Amino acid sequence: MPRSSSSGLVLTSLIGIVATIGLLAFVVYAGGDARFFFNLEGLVIVGGGVICVALLAFRGDEITAALSAIAAMFKGPPSLEREMAELLEVSKQLFSRQIQAADERVRRVGSPFLRLGLQMVVDNASLDDIMHVMNWRIQKQVEADQKQSRFFRVLASFAPAFGLLGTLAGMVGMLKQLGSGDIGLIGSSMAVAMLATLYGLILANLLFKPIAIKLEQRTTERVAQLNILLEGVVLAHLNRSPMVIEETLRTYLLDAGDEVRGGR
Repeated sequence: MPRSSSSGLVLTSLIGIVATIGLLAFVVYAGGDARFFFNLEGLVIVGGGVICVALLAFRGDEITAALSAIAAMFKGPPSLEREMAELLEVSKQLFSRQIQAADERVRRVGSPFLRLGLQMVVDNASLDDIMHVMNWRIQKQVEADQKQSRFFRVLASFAPAFGLLGTLAGMVGMLKQLGSGDIGLIGSSMAVAMLATLYGLILANLLFKPIAIKLEQRTTERVAQLNILLEGVVLAHLNRSPMVIEETLRTYLLDAGDEVRGGR
């Protein structure tokens, strides 16, 4: 993927974070006092509920992978320049019938995906076998990435529900205090009811859903890159010249970038 695409992804993420903070600051300012928007009971109900859902619905390694993906999300997909250079180097050796040298060079390829594909080419595997194995690897990568985005989609779906739970708990407390006539206790229960819903909506719509969308976009870009590498492996298997392989891959790289960005 071109570097401009990666930098654009990081830039929009940073601008989105700043805009979100600004929006929340405006909401607090419109309310008149920041203290009005803090309620420990509401935070415990919503935050604790989301944590419980994560622990009950996902394994420990899935939670760790999803949280680790947040940091990687801001980096954007890596450039394919190194992989393309390695692919072209091996293809030159294969085109010159230097099989032993190509076999030794393949072992030093950094990308496990590309290394497997080129090793199959060196081993003279059939095109059907190469396509089957490599597409299987791509599918496994998609499934792993989808687990990460699904993690945040699930949390986004449950956060408003726990906000509603906090609202119901606050309403029950408020109704219990109506008979006593204690305005302070009634107001405290009302704050739990209102702020719990607010916390749930903020977590779902300003945190979990945007993260899930970013991860899904990252998956789309990674799949496009893997398919470009797969095309290069196929061309090497067909013994195309390195110049043809390079021109073809760079064309695919530009086309993939246009597809990801919607043709812009």
